[in-house]
Parts: sequence; structure tokens; C-alpha cells
Amino acid sequence: MAESSNFCTKCGRGLEPGMQFCPQCGAVVSGSQADADFKKQEAEIESYIRESRVNWAVFALAIYAIPVTIAAFISLLDAGATANTIWMNDDFQNWIIQHDYDISVDTVKNYIMIAAGLALGSGVCALISMFCVIRRKMWKIAVAMCFLASVLCCWSIFGIFIGLMVTWMIYGLRDSFTDS
Repeated sequence: MAESSNFCTKCGRGLEPGMQFCPQCGAVVSGSQADADFKKQEAEIESYIRESRVNWAVFALAIYAIPVTIAAFISLLDAGATANTIWMNDDFQNWIIQHDYDISVDTVKNYIMIAAGLALGSGVCALISMFCVIRRKMWKIAVAMCFLASVLCCWSIFGIFIGLMVTWMIYGLRDSFTDS
């Protein structure tokens, strides 16, 4: 530990050897044991905050990626049946007639397949980002995949906004990654 200086770095008052705090302003004496303890506690708090941010990023990615990926996969597998169900709905048929649209059941199925494909891509990108954050490796990939997941979430302005916020959060976690 470094020897404390003869003067307070805050107010300039003269200090006696071994003082932990300035008797005039109460500042921690630079190089004292109190200074070392303060710096150690500060490092512990910073580590705790960084770990909390990592946990929040993983949580946000998980609550999006897992259900979206599952729902998109099921939607792709069941697109034909879903399209038929929508097609047979009287309200849907009335809507088509009201708006004079030229839509077939195949068109409905194609829309479902496109939306489910975008959702699946978004969910998979978010899962990749989540695993990178969990492992604290490949920071650039974690950021890029989260950003791509946000862009592919084009069906929801709210989803895009939240995705971009999580991307920014991961961007700020660079120091938490071992290969940043």
C-alpha cells in the first residue's frame, strides 16, 4: 500500500502519518487503508452491477426468443391448417368481400409462412445472441444477432424498440466478454 500524502487532495489541509480521513473535510486520505478498502468495495459493486446487466440481457432475450421460436416453428408446420381455418371464417370472408380483395387460401397460407419465417429467423438470432451472452464470448456476434432479431421482428414496432434496447444493453457489456 502506498504511503499517504502529507496534504488532503480535496481541501489541502496538512495530514499526520496514518490518518485515514481528513479531519477538516472528511475525504478519504489517498493511499490509506480506508482508500484501499473503498476501492475494493467499489470494484465489487461494479462487478455486481455488470453481472446484473448480463442477467437482465439474458432474461430479456430468453423471454422473447424461446416462445417466438416455438410459436414460429409450430406455425410453419401448421400453416396450411391455419390458413384453412382463417379462410373458412365468415368474418374473414365478409372482410374480403367488403374490401374487394382478390385473396385465395394459398395467399393466406403464403402470408402465414412469410410471417412465421420472419419470426423463426428473429427467434433463432435472439437465441444465438442469448447463448453468446451466457458464455460471455463472441461479443460482436451477440450484438449483431440481437440487432438482426430486432429487425426481423418487423411485425411489431414495440418488439423492434425493445430489441434495439437489448442490443444497446449487450453493446454496453463489452467488458464482460472474454474476447471483446
